[in-house]
Amino acid sequence: MKEVMSSLMDQQDRLGVENTALKLRVAECEKIRAINLELKEEIQEIRKQNDILKTTCQNNESSLKSLQAKVQDGITDRAEGYLEVLRRQIQENTKVTVIEAIKEKEDLVWDAEDKKKSFVIYGMRKKKNPNKLTRT
Repeated sequence: MKEVMSSLMDQQDRLGVENTALKLRVAECEKIRAINLELKEEIQEIRKQNDILKTTCQNNESSLKSLQAKVQDGITDRAEGYLEVLRRQIQENTKVTVIEAIKEKEDLVWDAEDKKKSFVIYGMRKKKNPNKLTRT
């Protein structure tokens, strides 16, 4: 009986030590479980923020595309406006050039007309009227 008692006491001591080790391990697992729960909550929060950021990013992308389209339309409108201004300037410059050419031609025509009217008869004196020709 002493042996049985001694055996039971040894077994109780081993079980006590094992029980203490298991309690420590359970405490560690509880700490790890608490940390895991906190991490899960943080991950959920990060996912929510990520979803919000994705939505914001998509909205910004669509806004950017809209603004790019508006800018492109503005550039096209400005380019068309500049082309129209250039066309007008070219037309005005062409008109000015044509008018100047006409004036030059007109001057040439007047010069030619004046030359026809004011011919010089060599050997004639100043007092005689060149338009009145007399036979000699």
